[in-house]
Amino acid sequence: MTSLQANNKTVVITGSAGGIGAGMARAFFKRGFNVVLSDLNIQALTQCKISICGDANHQQIHSITCDVTKPEQVQALWQQAIDKFGKIDYWINNAGLGATNKTIAESDLTQLLRINDVNINGVVIGTHVALNRMKAQGGGRIYNTAGMGENGFTRATMVSYGTTKRAVGYFSNGVAKEQQDTNVAIGWLNPGMVITPMVINDAKAMGEKRWRAEGRVMFRLFGQSAENCGEELVKRIVRDKGNGTFIKLLPTYKMIWGFCFNWFKQDKLKSYGI
Repeated sequence: MTSLQANNKTVVITGSAGGIGAGMARAFFKRGFNVVLSDLNIQALTQCKISICGDANHQQIHSITCDVTKPEQVQALWQQAIDKFGKIDYWINNAGLGATNKTIAESDLTQLLRINDVNINGVVIGTHVALNRMKAQGGGRIYNTAGMGENGFTRATMVSYGTTKRAVGYFSNGVAKEQQDTNVAIGWLNPGMVITPMVINDAKAMGEKRWRAEGRVMFRLFGQSAENCGEELVKRIVRDKGNGTFIKLLPTYKMIWGFCFNWFKQDKLKSYGI
């Protein structure tokens, strides 16, 4: 894939070695952005970069390892991105962990705390670092990835995950109000139901019976690929000029339409082995 003519804008995306983050990175690259990929696994980052542009040495994409729960690493991520591209126009706090797929009582406490740390503290740290540095550089835009639970919906075995995404929505909305009439805008994203590697692995771990009972129907009706999701999110992000914008890809009217018509479409999940 080749990008359009470079537009001299730069985006940093945490949790972008795969899934939704990689989908957004691909869409930004296609629009000519300088893209900073960030994740914990450098090998996965390199593979992602090659899959997007076909060249591990392409100068328009830069890969940086970062643990979003470590403030010093997030600060280093900002600085390395600045050293490479000069300015950061968009910062997307996308890194996150999924649910344990167990009840809270059955879940390992260490795992529960790690989910909270990445999904909540990672967003707080990333927002704090990007916000202060964007104000100093003259402006910028920050988007935080929420998800299932953002609207208060609860589901057994997804409580830990949903709690963190509810927090992300509240936090983002609050920070946006704090930054009203400043040079930095805050928004948040609800990608809807996305068939990511995490979803595929969870489905296989559940076993066919439980997967069919707990998730398969909804993902068959409403699931989309990470690439398509990233494209739609970025299309709306680059069009957004406001502050406090909530970008939701699966609103109620789309769900109603899906329940009526998506039954007749090909079962896309079979190609993923789930």
